[in-house]
Amino acid sequence: MRLTPAVVALAAALTIPVVSTATSASTPPTPRGSTAGVSILAVHAQHPLKAAARLQRQGYDLVEARTGRTLYVVGDAATRSSLARAGYRVTVSRTYARLTAQQQSLFYGGYKTADEYAAGLDAAAAAHPDLAVVHDVGDSWKKVQNAAQGNDLKAICITKLQAGDCELDPVSAKPRFFLMATVHARELTPTEVADRFVNELLTQYGVNPDVTSIVDNTEVWVLPLANPDGREIAEPGSPTPYLQRKNANNTVGSCAVPPTVSNQHGVDINRNHSFLWGGVGTSANACDQTYRGTSAASEPETQALQTLMSQLFADGRGPNLTDAAPLTTPGMMLTLHSYGNLVLIPWGHTNSASPNNTGLRNTAFRLNYYNGYTAGQPGQVLYNTSGTTDDWAYGTLGVAGATVEIGPSSGSCSGFVPAYSCQAGFWNTNRSMLMYAAKLARQPYTLSLGPNTTTVSLTPGTVGAGTNVALTATGADSAYGTPGVGKPTAQRVTAGQYYLDVPPWAGGTAVAMTATDGTFNSTSEGIRATISTAGLPSGVHTVYVRARDLNNNWGPVTAGRFTVS
Repeated sequence: MRLTPAVVALAAALTIPVVSTATSASTPPTPRGSTAGVSILAVHAQHPLKAAARLQRQGYDLVEARTGRTLYVVGDAATRSSLARAGYRVTVSRTYARLTAQQQSLFYGGYKTADEYAAGLDAAAAAHPDLAVVHDVGDSWKKVQNAAQGNDLKAICITKLQAGDCELDPVSAKPRFFLMATVHARELTPTEVADRFVNELLTQYGVNPDVTSIVDNTEVWVLPLANPDGREIAEPGSPTPYLQRKNANNTVGSCAVPPTVSNQHGVDINRNHSFLWGGVGTSANACDQTYRGTSAASEPETQALQTLMSQLFADGRGPNLTDAAPLTTPGMMLTLHSYGNLVLIPWGHTNSASPNNTGLRNTAFRLNYYNGYTAGQPGQVLYNTSGTTDDWAYGTLGVAGATVEIGPSSGSCSGFVPAYSCQAGFWNTNRSMLMYAAKLARQPYTLSLGPNTTTVSLTPGTVGAGTNVALTATGADSAYGTPGVGKPTAQRVTAGQYYLDVPPWAGGTAVAMTATDGTFNSTSEGIRATISTAGLPSGVHTVYVRARDLNNNWGPVTAGRFTVS
């Protein structure tokens, strides 16, 4: 979309006045040195949204997590004293522990480095040439300054490759799901989860019928590390990684080197996007964590992300803030951050609903059905933001997008750099959520309204020709998570269908299923059918199952399979 004068005027109205880089009595101290003694401070506020805006303006490192009226700030003893002097009640939520020598032998106990993640993508594509292609989609800030330094931004496209697949062109034969991670360098979990998602799709293709269906029929694009320069700044930190949030741009401000809890050079890429740039939740102080940059999309990483999304998705939204994307708009994007256990949808700059609020909110509550996170707009469950990736994707292109903040607000697995042993739990919690998001890519604004189809079972799994196969599944329009704002109302499930070998979007033949209890009268229904194998060739056969609700909304398909021997 092109911004109209009204939109430009709104962007100007949202811009925060320039903040001096000089430290005043009301701003936190800017000590230099390592991050030893760093804590997550719980700041208790009567009015959390107002307090969050004030804390960000004053340069505090506000964590992307909130519990009721409690906000969280990264800091040390000096930060805690500064907050107390400002009138806040502050307690220590957790303190980063020192690692043992054995734990430090690998990057923070087992995480890969930026170079290792990039090499891993190349190795994955080489091992699966029929399923994956790696694209260099842009350069980091350091590489723009010196081609011999810095990093490439690498994305992997995963699909059962056919002619024309995985090209950087918004016109594509298959719908696209774009997953990006770690815009903020210190957030170690998102890249690890994205990396495991890549591995799951490639190793389970041909093994898991639902994974196989996704890879056969969708282009899944994954950019595991959107801020590699920043990650390389974090890696040498000892005894914990430096909590570098931003990129490596060191040309503005006299900021601390190495980075401290309240002072670091760089631009916050997730405040630098050109849609309504410079508004609420950003800072003009170059050393602050939410520094927005000198201008909209000033950073090469931001430019690379915006170019990539424009190459993956056609512009489907009009020029006004009130213009809705068509309900048939394809494409789905998620950006992974940590932490706070949140699913955040546009808009971020305001608590007013977006024009596609129904589809976006249904999407959020479908996703949190799987991971149990709190769903809503940033200002409803966290704090308002501007210049973010998902707001740009939706506001500029009309693409359904969301931010997922992985990791709890407290406990042993909270924080930006949880023990590597926490990653197995994070992956198990979010695996099904990511698979569901990939299924939505075909038409998220409508598919998210329909029932989820779960527990697809075909028995027996291997049969002789002419033997019947029993198909059972569950169609659940009630498959919404609970925590959040604006949870949709579940509808009665009214029908189920299966398609044998050819899915509905490819012209397959629908076969009606019946309610297991005899009547479609509930928001969650068991559905069943008997499949005759008479005349079917030997080999594996895929069954695509979906359900419909009272408002005639069909949900995404779930695949199962059986073998005729």
